[in-house]
Amino acid sequence: MTTDQNPAENEAIEPVKVEETTPVAAETSEMLAKEVEAPTTEKEVSYPLFDFAVATKDNFLTYFGTIKDIVSEHAHPGTYKKVDEITKEVKEAWSQLKYAEKQAAAEAFKAANEGSDEGFDFKDEAVHAVDQLINHIRTEKQAFFQGLEKAREKALEGKTRLINELRDLVDKDDNGDPAHVNASFKAFKKIQEEWKGLGAVQGQMNQTLWQSYHALVDRFYSNRSIFFELLELDRKKNLQAKEIIAAKLEKLAAAVAQATNLPVLLKEAEELFNEYKHIGPAHREDNEAMWQRVKKSLDVLFEQKRQIQDANKAVFEENLKIKKELAGLMHGYASFTSTSISEWNQASKAVLALQEQWGKLKGGLPREGGKEVSHQFWADLKTFFKLKSDFFGKIDAERKANLAAKQQLIEQVEGIVAVGTETQEITQTVIELQKKWKEIGHVPEKQKDSIYAKFKAACDNYFNLKRSASRGAKDAEMDANLAAKQAILADMEAMLKDASLLARLGEVKAAWDAIGFVPKKNVKDLQEAFRKTWNALIDLARTQPKEQLAAWGFELKSLKTESAAPESSAPSADSRKKIQALENDIAVLTNNLEFFAKSKNSEKLRAEVEKKIAAAEKELEKLKKS
Repeated sequence: MTTDQNPAENEAIEPVKVEETTPVAAETSEMLAKEVEAPTTEKEVSYPLFDFAVATKDNFLTYFGTIKDIVSEHAHPGTYKKVDEITKEVKEAWSQLKYAEKQAAAEAFKAANEGSDEGFDFKDEAVHAVDQLINHIRTEKQAFFQGLEKAREKALEGKTRLINELRDLVDKDDNGDPAHVNASFKAFKKIQEEWKGLGAVQGQMNQTLWQSYHALVDRFYSNRSIFFELLELDRKKNLQAKEIIAAKLEKLAAAVAQATNLPVLLKEAEELFNEYKHIGPAHREDNEAMWQRVKKSLDVLFEQKRQIQDANKAVFEENLKIKKELAGLMHGYASFTSTSISEWNQASKAVLALQEQWGKLKGGLPREGGKEVSHQFWADLKTFFKLKSDFFGKIDAERKANLAAKQQLIEQVEGIVAVGTETQEITQTVIELQKKWKEIGHVPEKQKDSIYAKFKAACDNYFNLKRSASRGAKDAEMDANLAAKQAILADMEAMLKDASLLARLGEVKAAWDAIGFVPKKNVKDLQEAFRKTWNALIDLARTQPKEQLAAWGFELKSLKTESAAPESSAPSADSRKKIQALENDIAVLTNNLEFFAKSKNSEKLRAEVEKKIAAAEKELEKLKKS
């Protein structure tokens, strides 16, 4: 992306060629040939930087509030262009955050409404406030440029009308009638004042209008020989006014070396020069001498600006070199293709990393080549995300088809359960439906859990029906075992209240071990209850006198405490996902770091990337040890 240079740096002071219509007009034409439009600069503005590491709604609200104040206080085409540039990525980050907020709210609503999103309406005051600020900035920009265009059109229309009026006045001027002379002079002054109040007209038309206007002014003064004395007086007044401005410009030129705020000083010089242009002519010799004084001061004032621009050329060239490398990397992703979602996601991270590095590169670009490389970079970025969108669009279509197929399986199982009949053939049918379920691919992520829960519930209902039908003596035996073990637990809890019952502790353990299986659903809770109660009884036995234990025939060493079942040391599914994501991030950052190796002005970017790699490696090591 190229950076527009300040017009004051680039606009050379070249003479405007005015065609002389009469000998008398030569002096005015020669003076005007040296007067040019002053460069127009925007006010110096301090733009905020957005911290993407702390992308909260409050930070977005503060950031766009600051941008709103800037565009309100510093309305200028350059301001809006800079705002568009620095807010592009912030708006994208805001859209992602807002979408995530809405999705989270929708999921919470569905969870509270049995999976239904009917009646859901996302309302968030902070989100609404940020959106209002963004819309306000957009509206302000539209209104500003519409007003600017209308002002230019109005200026063109007004100046064209004034030229026609002035031409009509000059053509009909009758210097033989004093009354007419006075009236035409007043009309002429009125035209001059109105012309001065109109704004500039863009492009070549501005120079054409100036040429026509000043040629007619020359004709007006040249044809009025009876007003020679008045013209002479005007010239003296004009010379005095120009001397005042020339002195001020010389003072500014003398102060330029010590100036701490050069843009403010240049702005003042431009306003003085604009005033100088609208002062009428003096005598030719005085006019030339005065112009040389003004030109000398302007040359000094803008020389430092030109030096800064020249010094920036090397930086701009280095920026262009780095951005060409970034654009080259991005171009490789413009033809990316894969059938793997993880590979697309990894490529997206690489593309976003390139975009981030592009945005962080400060400074402008040369006019030649800068526009082309920016166009290529952003075009390839759009192409990549278009390809990604097409890929995921196809994936979504396939998953929706899979969702419909799985819904049919659910309906078949629910139909079987509704009939209430279980046979070997029906059981085999349900098993086949379960196999088909596994063969069908993924469904949309947001329906994955709910659709599986419905299918599992339907299958569980059928097999519960089958188990209830086949329940027999074995189930009755396990129920009896459960009752017996629950009775032993009650007996053990009584021992905790009466230590004299500890004499039977060995018998209790033997009785517990002798009892057979219990229903599977009760095994875990029953074992945990026994372990806690048994260990509490062992601890109670250790507090009893040795003589008492001996009287009971109690051998404490033969009765050991029960240990809890060991937990798996393997990392959780969530940890495995985090480890894989970190490994992918490290690979992407390492890959994108290579192209900075030979760029001498990219140390800061390299340092930032290396810092991110180090942080990711540290977090990865921590996860692997946990």
